[in-house]
Amino acid sequence: MRISSIECGRVIAMMAVMTIHISPFNNVLDPTLWRDPFYFWLGGTLNQLCRFAVPLFFLCAGYFLQPKLAGGHPLSVALRYCRPLLLLWLVWSLLYLLIPFNPLAAAEQGYLATLQQQWPLQIGDRLNVWLVGGMVHLWFLPALMLAVMLTALCHGLGRPALALWLGTFLYLLALIGGSYAKPLLGAEWPLLTRNGPLFSLVFVALGVWLRQGHWQPDAGTGWLLLTGGILLYALEAWALLEFGDVPLNRHDFLLGSLPWGVGLFALLLAHPQLGAGSWLERLSPKVLGLYCLHMLPAIWLFVFGPQGKLPWWELLKLPLLFAASLLLYRILSTTPMTRWLLRPH
Repeated sequence: MRISSIECGRVIAMMAVMTIHISPFNNVLDPTLWRDPFYFWLGGTLNQLCRFAVPLFFLCAGYFLQPKLAGGHPLSVALRYCRPLLLLWLVWSLLYLLIPFNPLAAAEQGYLATLQQQWPLQIGDRLNVWLVGGMVHLWFLPALMLAVMLTALCHGLGRPALALWLGTFLYLLALIGGSYAKPLLGAEWPLLTRNGPLFSLVFVALGVWLRQGHWQPDAGTGWLLLTGGILLYALEAWALLEFGDVPLNRHDFLLGSLPWGVGLFALLLAHPQLGAGSWLERLSPKVLGLYCLHMLPAIWLFVFGPQGKLPWWELLKLPLLFAASLLLYRILSTTPMTRWLLRPH
């Protein structure tokens, strides 16, 4: 079952993920570079406006998996769903650990010496690396797999609603140990609460529940949830910055992410033919592959791109990353062995 509007939404969400990772008007290596008030708010706002993306991915996964879970043998369904994702996670983790961030430095200093310099950035966090993998963005794959397995387990126990309750509990724990930790606890938990099922389960379970209930929202409901979610999210982010000194771009999710994500999903369901036949819909099958590979060109843009406070370069980074990712996808799709890295199903 394909819904044109959701397929297009997934591609836009992929662009939003790229925006987060390419960080316009925010230099992770030199945080003081864009610290004047205009660019501080511009970079932080762009970053946070893109945070609808991952909740949308998780909602879609649950929504489209529900009929198979309800068809019987939910754990077998979940294992078939997760097995190729696990292999994809393992292989891409290994590739990111073996590909030099700076090939020119590898040629000058030696291949192993260059890798040994970058490995602490990739796998230096011994606690969280098991739920992330060889590159920071790959956390999404184990988070999705664990959410699907827990949802299937609840179905197998005959308690499908339990996944939603458990997901809500874990989500609140994740907020307490993450974005809300500094004002509530004084410091964040060592365990990064974005990882694993803490963030993902509630959205996957919501997607399953909405499909199971044959939810058919109208546009008004979607706009109400979307607007309310964004306003709640903005209020939380502002309050945490103002009273808790929590940076804007710290937040992967907040309470407002729930109505924001569901509202956007409702709007897409209410307009199923939106974007039908467009280039966005044609790109939709490439989203998983683009997600896995896009950090390579993102890193190379950081390494080889112009340095310094250059607004024109900040505006160019996203279209360059999108074009470079599509080019790399095209190259990898030319042989059967590398094609598997893009679509393992």
